[in-house]
Amino acid sequence: MSLGRKLIFGASFAAMSAVAGTAAAQVEDSDRTLDKVTVTGSFIPGTPEDAALPVDVLDQGDLIAVGSPSINEILRDLPSTQGLIGETNQFDTRGGQGNEGATTINLRGLGSARTLVLLNGNRHVGSATIGTDVNFIPNISVGRIEVLKDGAAALYGSDAIGGVVNFITRDDFEGFEVSASHKFIDGSDGDTEIAAIGGWASDRANLVVSGEYALRSELDIKEKDWALLDFNSNPQGGWSSIGNPGTLINPNAIPIADSIGQSAVVFGQADPNCEALGGHVTSIASLGSDFCRFQYTYFDNLVEETETIKLLGDFSYDVSDTMTFKAQAAYSDLSMDEWNTSPSYPPQSLVDTRIDADHPGLVDFFDQNPGYAAELAAFGPTDDYAFWGRFAGVAGLDGEPNKGVRETEQSRLVAGLEGTLFNDGLNYDVSVSWSQRERHTETDDMLVENFAFALDGLGGPGCDPATGTPGVGPCEYYNPMSNAIEVSAVNGATNPQYNPDVANSPELLDWLTDTIVTDTTDELLVFDAVFSGMTGVEFSGGTMGWAAGLQTRNEKFEFGISENANLDINPCPFNNPASITNGNTTAVGNDSCSSPTGQFAFLAGSTNTSLERTVYSGFVELALPISDRLDIQLAGRFEDYGGNVGSTLDPKIAAKFQATENLAFRGSASTTFRAPPQPFLDNRSTTLEFIVPTNAFKAVDTLGNPDLEPEKAFATNFGVLFDNANIRASVDYWRFDFTDPLQLESAGQIVAAYQDCVGGATTRSAADCEAIASHIFPVNTSPDSIERVERNWINGGDIVTSGIDFFGEYSFDLGGADASVGIDGTYTIEYESDDFVDINGVVLAEGGDFVGFLNEGTPFQTIVDLRANAFATYNRGPHSLRYTLRYVNDYEDAAPSIPELAEIDSQITHDLTYNLSLFDERTRFSISAINFTDEDPPQASTDLNYDAYTHSPFGRMIKVGVTHTF
Repeated sequence: MSLGRKLIFGASFAAMSAVAGTAAAQVEDSDRTLDKVTVTGSFIPGTPEDAALPVDVLDQGDLIAVGSPSINEILRDLPSTQGLIGETNQFDTRGGQGNEGATTINLRGLGSARTLVLLNGNRHVGSATIGTDVNFIPNISVGRIEVLKDGAAALYGSDAIGGVVNFITRDDFEGFEVSASHKFIDGSDGDTEIAAIGGWASDRANLVVSGEYALRSELDIKEKDWALLDFNSNPQGGWSSIGNPGTLINPNAIPIADSIGQSAVVFGQADPNCEALGGHVTSIASLGSDFCRFQYTYFDNLVEETETIKLLGDFSYDVSDTMTFKAQAAYSDLSMDEWNTSPSYPPQSLVDTRIDADHPGLVDFFDQNPGYAAELAAFGPTDDYAFWGRFAGVAGLDGEPNKGVRETEQSRLVAGLEGTLFNDGLNYDVSVSWSQRERHTETDDMLVENFAFALDGLGGPGCDPATGTPGVGPCEYYNPMSNAIEVSAVNGATNPQYNPDVANSPELLDWLTDTIVTDTTDELLVFDAVFSGMTGVEFSGGTMGWAAGLQTRNEKFEFGISENANLDINPCPFNNPASITNGNTTAVGNDSCSSPTGQFAFLAGSTNTSLERTVYSGFVELALPISDRLDIQLAGRFEDYGGNVGSTLDPKIAAKFQATENLAFRGSASTTFRAPPQPFLDNRSTTLEFIVPTNAFKAVDTLGNPDLEPEKAFATNFGVLFDNANIRASVDYWRFDFTDPLQLESAGQIVAAYQDCVGGATTRSAADCEAIASHIFPVNTSPDSIERVERNWINGGDIVTSGIDFFGEYSFDLGGADASVGIDGTYTIEYESDDFVDINGVVLAEGGDFVGFLNEGTPFQTIVDLRANAFATYNRGPHSLRYTLRYVNDYEDAAPSIPELAEIDSQITHDLTYNLSLFDERTRFSISAINFTDEDPPQASTDLNYDAYTHSPFGRMIKVGVTHTF
């Protein structure tokens, strides 16, 4: 946290405290006349449970009953959510990669950017790709959570396409409360949380300030035996053919490609010490090659050590009996100071890595392995050998992973007035809110030019490649062979062929890499004015109510990257004239490369971006009590984005019919609209994606598309509600019909289509194949030699998804105690998509129904057809007990690494929470056993061997907590 930021927010909280203190000293006889009512789904006062819209409400009592879980845990366990970002998954580009530490909400599996998040009814800034990261709200400050599971663009605007989640804070709390909890996790030091909330009130003012400190301990992947599997159990489980030890190739075995269908490698020889040092040798028959595979996930964590500080303050002051000033300030800092990743990334250009035949490390290696040398020599004499591998593998970096930094700061300020005019005939709520999310990352990668110098013996921080002598003085050789490895960090084996005279110094390894720094800032400034009241129009059920409002949103996006990776400054890998002298390139400088991807071997460069736009909107809402049994809600919203995006008008109708005292029906229909976020229109970013057709990670460049059109959807909901003294139940059918959905081309589908084009038996036209090939770099390369894939944001094929939400609870007396049993779940019927196309309209892959699939390699996250929770509660005096059974149905992997992993099993877990309240309920002790039968997550054909979007990696967890109110 910068000093300036600390001062700004310290001043904000201090100012709120000072004003509250002044107000508390003013004694007023008049009572406060304004009672804040927040009802998600309507700006006209009402009750969520009685609304015509499907709104789930979780109040503080509900959260306490299940052990006061974190916001991440609350959202993960909601049956109506799918594909959540909440656990570390640096390998999946559908949201997890690059967003470690974030927590998002993904209603219906429509994508977290399609769920609008509110805090006390006001927007909070979101990322274009993942939506709002809610990991800035102190858990102790949450009073209730309202989840509107219906299209809500008519009232709330763009990005409420899939629904709204509104976090309501405890802004009327009085007193002082502290809480502490610790979660015991096998293989980890556990998670610790300390929080406090204080509230002060007078007749005219109220101030509530809360804070939280949380420490999430590292969970090393090696602590879970299911997370690190041998190659045969899951070839995709973190295994790369590009390792260290690696593979040598005699260039005489590499043919001169006469077509893009020609294989780039015909014969490769795995290092003979591969398996002894923890690698795995496999053969690829089509290439006639053996490869030494490296399990890079060995160096990763399932959970990174994460430190989080959160602050939130709510202040209100009655200016008069009919006007209240309100303000809110929030700040959070999430830090991962040692984000673990592979010791090195593989270079994208593989067979171009050459080792001279007189390289001291290679000469010693051949002397110790004469049979290996003879097999390579059988292809003929050569001056150099191609090395297929990475610069650091089983040895790690001095036995350790590569470590990076991930940090997220979120800030928020809100101020406004609410009250009544004209003898309470007009309600108003006017506010200005500002929020910002800053994401900072630091990641190391290998410099292409430094690596080339080091292979020639001209490496090291003290060597001048223009004047130095290879291997003499400060000039060092980098040795990629196994005789440079003393001990394997993977299996602890000591290498008998280790030769310290040809080993790599730590200084050389450090010199081979540099740190890429990125800073991403999303900023949102919103002006809201909402008015409501009652009209003079009378129906038999009462007076018609109305609401109307205006909103402007100023959205800013900034992305900055360090100079060493900025393609405007350093577009090409070779910049030192000595690289020409040494024969590593024929030209240097900014115009020397045909594919300007930057100086680094794996992580592509990018460019700085700064974008800004303002959105104007207005809405009208009517509540028509047609009769004592029938209520109708009408709403419409106009939004204008300007430019190429344009404007939209979205209407909505909702109704509730009370058929009997206990039985009611509700329904809604609306159009929804989502404009392309600014980075989708004009930005360039790079991710690392496992491309199934190549069985390797590739750099994937994502380009903005200025011709994007808004996505639209028609949302419908129909439900039945039953409520009597003991039973509450509801069943809702929902459906979304998307047109022109904003979609990212799939890199995996592009490569699969490219392989089809060059396979010799394609049915695709020459024009289509040419269009597909335009995504692939280098140009006209063989599929085996693909280095990069370029993809675009597009308006994809139409999507239809539908399902059923169900809830039921039976409450009864059990020997003088209050008891209940119930069930809550979502069954997704369909998620149908048209064929997947690229920006040129070329079909990349067939569409279909994606419910019940892992969906890796598609634009969609996991969509499970059935998710449900069953529960039972028992409350007697100071004791309360809650049992929860959580069920996730099985689903399939359409492209598993082996046939045995085609199905991801269903899972049932069991949670139990006990609360004890003492001292007039001022002190509460709780203990929770989460997943108390210690179920492992079902195995999946992914890098981490489980689906991080759906399941938990922790096994049994015991959480103990204490809360005391003074």
